[in-house]
Parts: sequence; C-alpha cells; structure tokens
Amino acid sequence: MRVCLFGIDGLTFRILEPYIARGLLPNFQRVSQAGAHGILQSTVPPITPPAWMSISTGLAPASHGVYDFWDSTQETRGALTQPVTHRRGGEAIWNILSKWGKQVIIANVPLTYPPEPVNGIMISGYMTPDLPSLPAAGFTYPAALTREVLDTIPGYHIDLSPAIGAGQIGDLFVETLHMTRNRIALQRLLLNKPWDFFYLVFTGADRIQHLRWDEIMDFHPRAVAYYRLLDDALRLFLETLAPEDLLLIVSDHGFQGAHRQFYLQEFLCRQGLLAMNRTDRYRSALQDRIRATLWALGLRTMPTRVRGRLRRLGLLPVARQAHEVSRLDLDWEKTLAWIPSKSGAMAGYADIFFDHTLPEERIQALIAALQAIIDPETGQPLVTAAYREEAFGAGAFAPRQRHLIILTGEDTTLLTDLGVKNLWGTWQRASGIHHPDGVLYLYGAGVQRGAAISPAHVCDIVPTILSFMQLPVPSHLDGTFIAAAFTSDALSVSKNARAPTVSQRLNTLLS
Repeated sequence: MRVCLFGIDGLTFRILEPYIARGLLPNFQRVSQAGAHGILQSTVPPITPPAWMSISTGLAPASHGVYDFWDSTQETRGALTQPVTHRRGGEAIWNILSKWGKQVIIANVPLTYPPEPVNGIMISGYMTPDLPSLPAAGFTYPAALTREVLDTIPGYHIDLSPAIGAGQIGDLFVETLHMTRNRIALQRLLLNKPWDFFYLVFTGADRIQHLRWDEIMDFHPRAVAYYRLLDDALRLFLETLAPEDLLLIVSDHGFQGAHRQFYLQEFLCRQGLLAMNRTDRYRSALQDRIRATLWALGLRTMPTRVRGRLRRLGLLPVARQAHEVSRLDLDWEKTLAWIPSKSGAMAGYADIFFDHTLPEERIQALIAALQAIIDPETGQPLVTAAYREEAFGAGAFAPRQRHLIILTGEDTTLLTDLGVKNLWGTWQRASGIHHPDGVLYLYGAGVQRGAAISPAHVCDIVPTILSFMQLPVPSHLDGTFIAAAFTSDALSVSKNARAPTVSQRLNTLLS
C-alpha cells in the first residue's frame, strides 16, 4: 500500500465548489464524489510555515519550533531578522517512513531547505534561497538530482520571485501558470521513480488568491486555466494509484476575500502600549498616504514602466523577501506591546508580543477592548477569536515570551502601519487573505464513498498516514487518526494489524 499526499497551498472550498459546480474540475469532482472530504483546520495562526510543518510532523508549533516566516527567537527590540527555512525540532513523516524502509519522494514542501537525507528523494520547497545563490550541493537530495531537474525542466524555479508575488512586476497569472506547468513536469519526472510515499506541494493558488481574488471568483480565463492545471496534476496521481493505495489532498489553510482593514499597531499606540520616535511616526504616516494614493490610482494595473519609475523614485518599494517584517523605531522605555511581523496582514490575524513587565490585568483589558470593537460600516465584530501563547501547544520550543493572537472575521484584515488618521479603511477590490478552514480530501482504499467528515486538524495527517500504512503512531504526536473517513472494514484491518516488531523493523532496514 502506498500513500500520495497532494498539498496545495491556500486551497479553499470557496473556490473549489463553484468551479466544480461548473464542471471545470472533473478530477476534483471525482475525488469529492468517490472519497471523503471535510475542513482541515489550520494552526493558530493560519499561516504557511507552522501549518505545513504541522502537516508534515503531526506536531504543534511548540514541538516543531516554527511560528512564522521569521524566527521569533531572534526577535530583538521589535525586529525579526532571521527567515525560517527549516523546522527546529521533531521528526517529519519522511524521517519516520525512511526508518521503516519506505521509499519516499518529497517535493516542493515548504521549509525543507537544506534538503535532508531520506530513503529516496527530497527537493526543497518554498523559503529555499534563490537558485542562482545556492551552494554547489543544490536544493535536492541526493545532490546529483539537482542537475537532472534543471536539465529536464529548463527554467525550473521553486517559487515566484518576491516582486512578482507582490504584483510589482510581470503578470502574476502568466508567471504562476508557467511555474505550475514546470511543477507538473517535475511531478511527471518523479512519478517514474520508485516510491511508497509521494508528497508534493503546489503553491500557486496562494499566490494568485492574495492579489487576484475578485477575478478568480469571477472565473477569469487565466484563473480557470490555473485551477484546471491543478486538476490535471490530480489526474496524474489518480492514474498512478493502485486499488490498495490512498490519496490525500490537503491545504495548509483556507482563503477569503477582504475589503476592510483595521490598523492594529496604531490602535496599540493609541492605547498607550506602543511608542515610536516622532520622526519615524511621521515618516510612517507619509508612506501610508503615498500607498493609499497609489492604490486609488489603480497601482496594480499600471504599466510596468510606470511602476518601475515609481520604484526608482523611492515611492514604491521593491519586494526583496517573501514576507516583510515591521521595521519599527520604537521608544523601548514606553513600549509594552508590539507586532514585529507583517505576516498577519495577508492572513487575517495579528501576533502581539508583550514586554515582560506588562501586568496581566492590562493584557486582559486589551483583549476586552479588542473584542468590543465593531466595524462601523458592516456592524461585525473585529475579533472572532483571541488566543494566548498556549495555542502554540506544549513542547521544547514553546515561546518564552507572552503573546496574544487575534483572528478577524469575514472580509477584514489587520495592518501594522502607523501614523494613520483613521483606524478603519476600505479597499475597492478584495485582497485575498488566509482563513483557518483549509481543504481535506481522502480517496482510495478503505475510504467511505462520498462521506462528509467533521473538521480534522493539520496535525491529524501524519497519524492518519501511519495508521493506513499499518505502522506505529508515536504517542507524542498532537494529532489523531481521522477514523471517520474510513469504512468499518478498513478500521478493523487497521486496528487489528500487528505493528512491526523491532526485529521485523531491523530486517526491513537490512534487506
């Protein structure tokens, strides 16, 4: 029995269901009708690095040590400086299966650089440095595979450049389609190699949904072309599966459109919890006015030459990294709470850090104040959920600093800009942001046909794979087997199957 884990960053039922209803995605429709499906709940917060690591390890962030695109342990006086490219702890599914002698293929999974030695193949994914700057060892294990990939797929790249992903240069749809065709070419190449476990992630959905949400929901031809490419990638997996195999389709989080924004860092300032140097505050206000003006002028539809001139004049920054940090010049004698990462702006959340001297009563007062905020335009509450650092789980990498993670409701995101006049703002066109509800499909041996299952969690994927493959599930994992997706006969087989003994395991490894 083999397992295929098909990961799609940011995939959401909000897009899948209307596209399936129009008959545009026949292979997703087949899996939906003949398999089990349900919501896959993301991590807190619902963001790419911790969510993919929880999918890959079955562990909460406190055990694998990934919380953001940036290493929060390196946070120094409001600045995050070290990007995360790899988990800090815990075994991933490819480590576990390799120990049991299973052949694995791991391709384009975020935060897998540098590639690890496995019993099979690993090709690093998102957060890998740019290909031209990589050392001779490249981005694959074994290292010789780097040359095979680049020779077979000329122009292969791991992800979009930050400037393209930010919509500053090029055509986002065109570039994403090109990247995805190359990813399918990689998929074809790897499917011809031996494997027991195949784990491949596509990232394009997240990229286009952030900037082209309205066009996607309106079935723009290039948006349709992209999701049909995903459907074609799914077809390749379906054609490969044997009757005894299992396919899982997962996303690290869902998505929604957002028109409304709330300036949370400015709110902290007005609450007396954050203080900036006067000059930096004025500069932030000026930059905000410039951004608002450029947006009103239709910045994202401006010709490339116009945007290039704005960047040369310093009015439009060039994206140099995938995700920015809040570079704040804070008055640390007066600052008690701050948001060092801008990642929440694209994900409908904020992670507020607290100084160790801030009394707990003031934190509770802040939570109450945030929960009382109502959008004056929509009448909806700003905050739908508020979590403390316990939401990260318990483990060796549990944060030492106190946190408050807040999630917003529908159609709203949180910004870290300072110096704005109004705490609320509106975008004329929706910006796509993350949502906690991701996508889960199970299809193949033992899966209940057409079953709609209750929400599972990203930590449940590893225990489910191990249980299906009749391998021991480590007791320290934070997830559980998704039993509701399987028939009673399949559950009986899984329950009664003998776990391999130590001698059997040694024989497997030595054979």
